[in-house]
Amino acid sequence: MVKPFFTRKNLIVIALSFFYALVIVFTGVCIDGNHAIISKKNILNVIATNLGFQSVAAGIVGFVTLLLIGIYIVLTVAALCYARRYAKVNKLKVFSGKMILIYAAIVILSILLSLGLGILITVNRHENIGLLMLFLSQTLALGSLVYLAVFGLFAFAAMLVINFFFIDKPFKFWDKNEEVKVEEVDDVEVDVTSSFDLETKGSASVNTSGGVVSATGGDGISTIKKVEELDDREKVFPALFKMDIEYGGYSVESVPSDDLSLEELCERFRNYLAKEEKLYFDIDTIRVFISAFAASHFMILEGLSGTGKSSLPRYFAKFVKANLFFVPVQTTWRDKTNVIGYFNDFSKTYSETDFLLNLYHANYNPDQIHVFVLDEMNISRVEYYFADFLSVLEYPEEEWKLRLMQLPHNFIPPARLEDGLIQIPNNSYFIGTANKDDSTFSIADKVYDRAITIDFDYRNEPFEVKGSSEPISLSKSKLHSLYNEAQNKIENKMTKEDYKKLESITDLIYEHFDVTFGNRILNQIEVLVPTFIACGGKKEDVLDFLLTRKVLVKIEGRFEEYVKGALKQLLGALEKAYGKGVFKRSEKAINQMIKRL
Repeated sequence: MVKPFFTRKNLIVIALSFFYALVIVFTGVCIDGNHAIISKKNILNVIATNLGFQSVAAGIVGFVTLLLIGIYIVLTVAALCYARRYAKVNKLKVFSGKMILIYAAIVILSILLSLGLGILITVNRHENIGLLMLFLSQTLALGSLVYLAVFGLFAFAAMLVINFFFIDKPFKFWDKNEEVKVEEVDDVEVDVTSSFDLETKGSASVNTSGGVVSATGGDGISTIKKVEELDDREKVFPALFKMDIEYGGYSVESVPSDDLSLEELCERFRNYLAKEEKLYFDIDTIRVFISAFAASHFMILEGLSGTGKSSLPRYFAKFVKANLFFVPVQTTWRDKTNVIGYFNDFSKTYSETDFLLNLYHANYNPDQIHVFVLDEMNISRVEYYFADFLSVLEYPEEEWKLRLMQLPHNFIPPARLEDGLIQIPNNSYFIGTANKDDSTFSIADKVYDRAITIDFDYRNEPFEVKGSSEPISLSKSKLHSLYNEAQNKIENKMTKEDYKKLESITDLIYEHFDVTFGNRILNQIEVLVPTFIACGGKKEDVLDFLLTRKVLVKIEGRFEEYVKGALKQLLGALEKAYGKGVFKRSEKAINQMIKRL
């Protein structure tokens, strides 16, 4: 079939050039010194007089030259569009050196032909070339101003009318990712006999209904030959679209927040749990829970059933007036589609999960804290269904994006779904609860390393509440400012001496057990320690917590002959570096491991 060298955009540009040529000719008629056609008092001539333009009688030569310029303006634009399309269709660089020379040649040739013919006629008629050039320059200058004014006026009117009728639709500017369609795929033929070779060379899939035609090579890279056009976003993403309508496309910029310190926040939350919910936690658990959000957006609450793992995040959200989404993990969860949904190729709609809707809601409320609780998260493999989140949360915040699906280039997605990607905003915190029993899977080390894990091994005794226990309002911006303030205090930070003492312990663990602190854990220490101190805790207590949960937990289950002696040596090193009874969690964990050997 014929190759489409001209697109609709090209035709629009050519039409605009034709309109410009008409304006130029009309302007010349208006400011002609003879005023044979239009009265001298016309508005364009008045403007020209006020601008100090000289009155020049164009005559036949002037008008012929002006007409030639108008014609060649249109021809030049058409030729430039044709050359550009030729380059794109033939897969040439549009602005390569060769193409730039072609563009320049077209422009120069048009100028020479239009002006050259006019000058030639002027010479033959023995007329003044200087006056001709003056008339043309004045006409082009005033005509350009008139064109811009008229074009701006019509564009403004069109913008008002179009936006009025599409007031509830998202705005999308000129599509810069235009695909060049050389040939349409009408029929697809598949060689059945050659398909047996696809097992080693790759695979191919064909949708004979005119949908997606793709091929996948042996390296697993998929090449889309033709992307099926989707229906309106209202039908593909009905729930997300409904939320766009609800918010009108605008975020809620800020929420009210009470003014209090991290230490006051911990004390008040602990009192609230005890007085209002009859749940009793030791203060260090609360301090770790609140300060952990500064070090990681992913937390694991692990321990025995009935110790308050699920209640803690639930009531924290209630206490600070955060948005809470609570989802029980299912045994059938295998990948991220169980969390954020998938595109249903049969119905041509996206299967939107409640998790996805709450994540989308978090994008519209960037200053509200959003807590996502994955209850009994290890009833299925965490590293399977939550793998994408674990990886993305390691990146800089602006790159916290998950791909829902590949969208066609001409599809207008929901307002907060850019290019098929959903943003994980920094107001979102993910908490997983994990039981320790035979009905659950063990959690991989790579999951533990990325999370802050809190153990719930026993119930705490009730205590008398002293102080305020009223719920508060806490915004994300306020919480982050408290974190930043804590981390910027010099007295809260780890010193060289602190790192040296900790290194003596970790070096010993590495020497005997081949377990070490990675950069990820060191970064968590750098953030968690000053934040925990700002919550009212001690530096040794948080280091004790991190050593137990990040390192010692990896030694459990070892029964080699040397392990018992190495553990006793480690216990002595802790007492030497920090003193006996300072690292209570670590000493308890080590003694329990020694007892089992």
